[in-house]
Amino acid sequence: MAVGTIEYETQPGAASFRRAMNVLTVVLLIACLGGLVGIDRHVAVIGVLLLASFAAAYGNCVVRTDERIQQLASVAVLTLVWIVLLPMLPVSVYLVFSIFFLYLRVLPDLRGIVAVIGATAVAILSQWGHITIGAVMGPLVSALVCIGIHLTLLALWKAGHERELLIKELIATRQQLAETERAAGVAAERQRIAHEIHDTLAQGLSSIQMLLRVAEQEINSTPLSEEEKRMPLQRMELARNTAADNLQEARAMIAALQPAALSKTSLEGAFHRVAEHIVGPEVTIEVEGAERQLPMRTEAALLRIGQGALGNVSKHAGATRCHVTLTYAEDEVRLDVVDNGRGFDPAAVAQRPAGLGHIGIDAMRQRAQEQGGALVVESAPGEGTALSVSIPISEEETDAPKDSYERIGETQTEV
Repeated sequence: MAVGTIEYETQPGAASFRRAMNVLTVVLLIACLGGLVGIDRHVAVIGVLLLASFAAAYGNCVVRTDERIQQLASVAVLTLVWIVLLPMLPVSVYLVFSIFFLYLRVLPDLRGIVAVIGATAVAILSQWGHITIGAVMGPLVSALVCIGIHLTLLALWKAGHERELLIKELIATRQQLAETERAAGVAAERQRIAHEIHDTLAQGLSSIQMLLRVAEQEINSTPLSEEEKRMPLQRMELARNTAADNLQEARAMIAALQPAALSKTSLEGAFHRVAEHIVGPEVTIEVEGAERQLPMRTEAALLRIGQGALGNVSKHAGATRCHVTLTYAEDEVRLDVVDNGRGFDPAAVAQRPAGLGHIGIDAMRQRAQEQGGALVVESAPGEGTALSVSIPISEEETDAPKDSYERIGETQTEV
């Protein structure tokens, strides 16, 4: 992992490691100053100036962690000063330790390793006149140790960064799951209330209107005079108008509680409306069989499953085409969503702990099971994905009149 300079400085433990390197550098500089004792005064003065320049360049590089150009310039100056020091002060070869870590710190990628190799070669060649095995192995082993420590730190920091990202993803996934469950609970409760309103309040108001209409007919068929009929008929008309107004309110409540797309259009039209908001793949929708009105809870379940499947195609599949097929059979309705995306391994996804991606598939499968249906996913890496859900429909449910929720109370039975 190529960690930039600023990122390097902010990693866990980087501050302690930096302080340790600073202490090591100070100790090495003091040792070099000790090496100047007993040599010619002019050479010693030049050596002190060079060591001071080395310390200044090192300090500037350490302090200027947010200015990369100045860091690189300081490293270049430091390297040049060290090369000049080597012939007049052999003990300065040990400063290569500080130079190694500084290279890897400022250039924490392949360039840093190449710089370390170059500094190692310079340290070995500086002892060419009296080169020994120790003179070669010392810088070489030091370089390998420094590179090993550097790579170990990068690996630890990379693992910590990935773990942090995973924790953030888990938190986001948990929040998404909680929001999805909350939304599903709200939608289920809204549908339950809509069913209750339809089966009780709306049906009762329709029955009241029908009974009042029958009562009016019976009064009109009696031998009573028009004056005697007038008051009862007026009150019945008022009662019928009141029931009609309340029935209209009940229909509005039912329309508001069912899924928004279904409240304005057929199931096929609802899928077209959903497809208009899908970004990425080209979505085509096809209906097979005789389209008919299904129970509201069945249509809502199919719509929500379709929305989830199309959302997965848009977000995760990387597909260019997606085909949606809605099939009406005699005893079931089937929804197929097929894409030409990258695909995935369903078995591997099924083995993941809950919350680690693809939670939408489990939600769709549960929604299908609540309607007595089943959901099947077929996919393989590089071969696209096919999702199929089938929901059984009883004979009584298939006979439901079209737009039944919009037509409650609009037709009355004449008795």
